[in-house]
Amino acid sequence: MSFFSSWMKAIFVIALLFPLYSETSFLPSADLQRTPPDCNVYKDRLPFCTREWNPICATNGQTYPNPCVFCSQKSDFSGKFDFSHYGEC
Repeated sequence: MSFFSSWMKAIFVIALLFPLYSETSFLPSADLQRTPPDCNVYKDRLPFCTREWNPICATNGQTYPNPCVFCSQKSDFSGKFDFSHYGEC
C-alpha cells in the first residue's frame, strides 16, 4: 500500500507542475499577440535599446529582435512598414 501511495503522490505532483514547464504556458494569449507594441513607451529611449530577444515580424518581412528596435527602425523609416506579428518572420 505504501508503494502505491508514493507513486500516486509522485504522479499528482508531476501533473500539477507540468503546466508550469510546458511551452504553451509561457506564450502570451492570442489577443496580446495581435496587439502591436506601443512605440510611445520607447520615444525617450530611442535609439538606445536593450539586447533582449523578443522577436517581432514587420510587414516588410524583417524580424526585429524586440519592440524597442522595431519602434526605432519604424521611426527612422517614417513608418513605411508596420507590425505583422510577434515571433520570427
